[in-house]
This record gives sequence, structure tokens and C-alpha cells, in this order.
Amino acid sequence: MVELRDPQRLRDDLAETQRRLPGPAYYQVLAAIHAHLRPANYVEIGVDQGISLAQALPATPCIGIDPEPMIDRDLPNAQIYEFTSDEFFARHDLGDLVGGPVAVAFIDGLHLFEQVLADFINIEAHSSPDTVVLLHDCLPLDAETANRERTTDFYSGDVWKATMALEQHRPELEMAIVPTLPTGLCMVRGLDRTGRMLERELPGIVAEYRELGFDHYLAHQDEMPEQIVNAERDIQAWLDRSVASG
Repeated sequence: MVELRDPQRLRDDLAETQRRLPGPAYYQVLAAIHAHLRPANYVEIGVDQGISLAQALPATPCIGIDPEPMIDRDLPNAQIYEFTSDEFFARHDLGDLVGGPVAVAFIDGLHLFEQVLADFINIEAHSSPDTVVLLHDCLPLDAETANRERTTDFYSGDVWKATMALEQHRPELEMAIVPTLPTGLCMVRGLDRTGRMLERELPGIVAEYRELGFDHYLAHQDEMPEQIVNAERDIQAWLDRSVASG
């Protein structure tokens, strides 16, 4: 476990995010999504202690990717690959491992927007239009906890930039943010495994967004995906609507 830098600051940050983002926490939202979709497989980038991986249904084959997992629970249906995501995708064919397209993927690894986009590109290469990709940490709390360099216990990094970039550069994607504590969860569907536009344009996108600060997020929240109500009924309705329109 990482040693806490400032326990009181952490308590204050958690209290503030509970005030801003009421309703079920993201682990509960993940569990609800799994229960509703009953996916054929599940891929998670950034396993940590395995809490989010444990939200998958007992019969769901799972792939977990993390260079330093700290799993403290039994995950009998999970295969854990101790690599960075870049190393994993360079060494393994994800489609072969899961036996077809990825059904649900959760990206919660390195909290830098360019890595999130790289992970999204690699997942999309093994997707179908019905694949659901979940991006964590898309609703930052403040400038310090959204910094590219981690200096706080509560931390989202600049992942919000990845969410904004996808909304602006991939308008054909279906995206919705669930304002679930502590830092939001963005649901993405309508992927195209044959498209390479995002991969081609990634260097330009990184240059466009890298130096943007928290003030840009505050001033341009209208460029983020729509937010839906953090309630199981609303999340299920969005997922069902996405299937119908895909």
C-alpha cells in the first residue's frame, strides 16, 4: 500500500466528492453494469487490489493487466498479467485470450490522458460495436488532484482530457458520464475495430491537450460527454438505448 501523504486532506477530499457526486460509488456502478450486460468477457487495465475486478460476475472470464498488482482477494476466473498495458499489448493478442471481441473493458491504469487514449486504441482493435469501454477518473475534483504529477492521496490525474478528446475527435462514439464518486465513470460504445483515425491522430491530440490545465476543464465542460443520472435504472436505459442504435 502507498503511504498516505496527508490523511486529513484525503478525508476532506473524499467528503467533498461525496457532496458533489451523491449516489452509488463506482464499484457499485461497475457491479450493476456487469449484472445488466452479463458480458462474455471482461478486461481491466489497472487492477490494484482487485476490488473492481471482483465486481464481475463469478462466471465471467476476466483479464487483468497491472505491472504491480496488490490483489488481496480470491479471483478464480481472472488471469492477471503483470505488465504495463503497453507491454501487454506488445506481447499478447487480446482477441485470442478472450476468444473474440472484448465485451466490457475498464481502463483505470496510469492516470495520464495519453496513456488512457493509447489503452482505448488497443481495446478498440479488439472490439465490436457492442463493446462497452469504461473510463474512470473523468470528473476531476480540483487542480491539484488533477495534476499530471501526483502530489496528493486523492488523485485522478488528467484523464478528463482523454474523455474530452474522444468526445471532440470521435463524435460517432456513444458516450455518457455517470457522476459516481469518487471521480466519475464514462461509458463508451460504438467502437470501430477497423478504424485507425485515433491512432493516426494521437500525436496531434496529445500536443493539443497536454498543456491544458484544470481551468480549461472548468471553462469547457460543455465539450465533455453528456452526464446521466447516477441511478441503476438510468444507466441500464442508456446501455439498452445504445444497443438499439448500434
